[in-house]
Amino acid sequence: LTSVNSQLYHIVFVGCKNVKVLGTKVSASGESPNTDGIHVQISTNVTIKSTTIGTGDDCISIGDGTSNMWMVNIKCGPGHGISIGSLGKDMNETGVQNIAVKTATFIGTQIGVRIKSWGRPSNGFVKNILLQHITMVSGIRIDDVTYQDIHGSSATPVAIKFDCSAKNHCIGLRLENVKLTHNKQPATSICNYAGGHTTGLVQPKSCLDGDWGVMCSTLPLNAIDVATKC
Repeated sequence: LTSVNSQLYHIVFVGCKNVKVLGTKVSASGESPNTDGIHVQISTNVTIKSTTIGTGDDCISIGDGTSNMWMVNIKCGPGHGISIGSLGKDMNETGVQNIAVKTATFIGTQIGVRIKSWGRPSNGFVKNILLQHITMVSGIRIDDVTYQDIHGSSATPVAIKFDCSAKNHCIGLRLENVKLTHNKQPATSICNYAGGHTTGLVQPKSCLDGDWGVMCSTLPLNAIDVATKC
């Protein structure tokens, strides 16, 4: 099956059981909005295998009520990567569980794999997710990005992470008035080949290294290994 230049989503499964998508190709311009390659929602026992997807939105998007979904040998790009969500838009929402992505390659995508949720109360959930053997290839350079007035809590101890490539450093990054914690405790930041500056209060402490992108990380003072400025 090949789907080319759909006006919106290319392939959609809603309320389905025991689905197998094998050797499928989806193709659309990287500039085309809302052209998700494959969207799955309120479905169970879904397999997507040996499939190549290039779109202007998510290569594969996974909505609420999806369970027991297996994705293997996936090639994605251009596009936004593989996304779970957005979730939590409604208070009463069925969760997402038992999702696996194995052996996937992302080429020139905005994001690899992500979980998106609304910042509002909901009884929805995400659990039992496996991401394994993932390769991300990017030939682009990221310059002059500002993160301003961001406050809240991080789901992981690493609240700020700039993971750029050794070939194309991220430069000109700016953090302005950012305060993030993890479980009401100090969070950490990690920078790989990322350069930039901070303005105002920035917590966790910035790991950006001036205008140059080098390997650097910061950890709270009570960590076993304390990393200083590179």
